[in-house]
Amino acid sequence: MISVIVPVYNAEAYLSRCMESILNQTYRNIRVICVNDGSTDGTGGMLEEFARRDGRVKVICRTNSGLSASRNAGLELAEGEYVMFVDADDWLDGHACADAVEAMERRDADIVFWSYAREYETASSPVRFWPEERVFDGKSMIWLRNRLLGPDGSELARPERLDSYGTAWGKLYRSSLFREGRSSFVDTALIGSAEDVLCNLSLFGAARRAVYIPSTFYHYRKTAAGALTKRYKPDLTAQWEELFRRMARHVQENGASPEAERALRNRMAVSLIFLGLNVCDAPGSAYVKCGMLRTLLKRDWCRAAVKKLPLAPLPPHWKVFFLNAKLGFVPGLYLLLKAIKRILAR
Repeated sequence: MISVIVPVYNAEAYLSRCMESILNQTYRNIRVICVNDGSTDGTGGMLEEFARRDGRVKVICRTNSGLSASRNAGLELAEGEYVMFVDADDWLDGHACADAVEAMERRDADIVFWSYAREYETASSPVRFWPEERVFDGKSMIWLRNRLLGPDGSELARPERLDSYGTAWGKLYRSSLFREGRSSFVDTALIGSAEDVLCNLSLFGAARRAVYIPSTFYHYRKTAAGALTKRYKPDLTAQWEELFRRMARHVQENGASPEAERALRNRMAVSLIFLGLNVCDAPGSAYVKCGMLRTLLKRDWCRAAVKKLPLAPLPPHWKVFFLNAKLGFVPGLYLLLKAIKRILAR
């Protein structure tokens, strides 16, 4: 059996497609655990209707506690050999569960993961990691875990895809991993984001073998409204510093290696892009924001990570960006971030 955990918050506009895609899977032996995280729209009534229609659906109602708490609550009720996560505004191909279980059993794996498609209002953009099926164990499993920590080598060519491998969705897990890895999701109020990456570090650490399927089974909804409603997060730098500390602790507890340390250092450097974009959303003048960027560049971890980031694998526009960062040329960095903001708003 697969326990499919669906955290839900105010998702009435998208919930039907998500739930129908799960309930209509060709693989029928599933339990759908929907965690209603204090929704204030029509989500609750829709979930109750799905539960009445299909006995495989179980609904949990909670006060609003966030995505991590919802996933953890779902895990407490998970049954069967496998666990899968689906976000309430996304959807699956009809044979995703069947193909994932087949690969899991054929390869005697603990984790199966696959590609996905970014779904915009008028277009679909597939994100394929590799063109062929891949099996990871032994040294290749260590390489894969390091990619969760951060990019290295050719992976640096797409720094904007920093956490593509690390999502909780797009994967089938053997449920025993959550016990063996003592894994759960950390509240983003503590670490800002990447709670699924942090959890996956423990899960992939406990796994013997992982299999990648080169199919876009998962459809990740991207809305124009979401790109335009970003808000300044004043605590984000401090939260990500806590995330980096937890990742560094994971590296030390699991046998530190130069490769793992370099991957984490590259994550820290690449995070400058996203922290810089957050600064652009801050209130105040350009002068104030340049001051904030200057303070960020002077933080010990940021200065050390940017200094050691190799420029050769980066495409030209990111070379320019990180060259400005290495030189500490804040006006140039700020103008580049403003240009990125305009591109993202299109």
